[in-house]
Amino acid sequence: MKGAVLGIFLAGLTACVLTGATILWALLLGLLCFSAYALHLGHAPRAVGTMLLTGVRKVSNILLIFCLIGMLTAIWRAAGTIPLIIRDTLPWVDPASFYLSVFILCSLMSLLLGTSFGTVSTLGVIFMLLARTAGLHEGLTAGAIMSGIYVGDRCSPMSSSAALVCALTNTNIYDNIRRMWRTGVTPFLLAGLGYKLLSPSGAAACVDSGVAGQLDAWFRLSGWALLPAAAIVALSLFRVEVKRAMTCSILAGCGVCLFLQDMPPSDLLSCLLWGYRPPEGAEMLAGGGILSMRMVAGIVLLSSSYAGIFDATGLLRGFEEGIRRMADKWGVFRATAAVSIPVSAISCNQTLATILTDQLCRLLATTRQERAIHLENSVILIAALVPWSIACSVPCATLGVGMECLPYALYLYLVPVLNGLARENRTPVAVPGRS
Repeated sequence: MKGAVLGIFLAGLTACVLTGATILWALLLGLLCFSAYALHLGHAPRAVGTMLLTGVRKVSNILLIFCLIGMLTAIWRAAGTIPLIIRDTLPWVDPASFYLSVFILCSLMSLLLGTSFGTVSTLGVIFMLLARTAGLHEGLTAGAIMSGIYVGDRCSPMSSSAALVCALTNTNIYDNIRRMWRTGVTPFLLAGLGYKLLSPSGAAACVDSGVAGQLDAWFRLSGWALLPAAAIVALSLFRVEVKRAMTCSILAGCGVCLFLQDMPPSDLLSCLLWGYRPPEGAEMLAGGGILSMRMVAGIVLLSSSYAGIFDATGLLRGFEEGIRRMADKWGVFRATAAVSIPVSAISCNQTLATILTDQLCRLLATTRQERAIHLENSVILIAALVPWSIACSVPCATLGVGMECLPYALYLYLVPVLNGLARENRTPVAVPGRS
């Protein structure tokens, strides 16, 4: 019976991938299958409902964070914050270290925005245009962009994936970020060295795309436009609770929109809800808004509801025991990384892959903090290396490249590989109160 239930769920995921349908249909199918399995075992309908709510309550706080992220990414566009950053960072690009510059600047942008998609659709698009006009290697440029956009996606206080890991493991985001930098600084430096060595030698020239100059025609790019970014950076340094920091940044951005960019209040409200709609010619800046987060919120709600049923019915117990034996032999992180590869391939989505990997590996003998860093160093980045995963296919499509860029996404490989090579001092033991 277990095999049939899981088989139907996996078949639904596969069908969604092959047909291009939203993964939410597969998750709804899984919800029905797992609930039916619990009823088949004799659980009352009310008890099954309680199981579903148990999992949802665990991540309910993240829904507010998703709304704040949506508003923040929209308001930073409308206020001129992102355009000003783009205009003032492009002159830093050194033609002799082009790929290194791309990696570093995309990393900085993603750390500010906390979103890989938001970074790739703005700064990433400009870098690809520069590479094409200068005749530079497109796959290598896209690989450097992919590396950079996932630096912030992994360890920015504004990252939805970092917020998800915190919700799943009940950990503090700033403590997690400190551990992420400690385990990620060597891969970051090695990736930077790799891009420096791969950058064109001699006096290579990059042709200005002209986009930076046009930004002044679309926005008033004074120093006030940096106020929303300055607010989030300053408050993060003082470890202000992330929801409050985001709220302050959004309010600052609203003020900039109203008084610097002369945006009508009705347009501002529409921007916060539906996302920023830029003037003609600046389409690359479109995006954000609360509704832009509805897909990831739906995935989190549906997939997190499975947790209570998995616990009560033991549906995954056979897999968990096998993973435990793997951890006894290989170590906890290596087992987590190994599990995340097929889970990412099946899930086709970073969010679902993270939730399922955590569900399968949470019985391993790690503290909550160790559990969080294992997820951040494995599935969060490995999901972006699966060609048919949204985490990979969307950035590639945005950049107009194929999977040939993946071998050059050095950071995505180096973090899990180097952490996998590190010696683990812990061995898995039984979790108290769990069978």
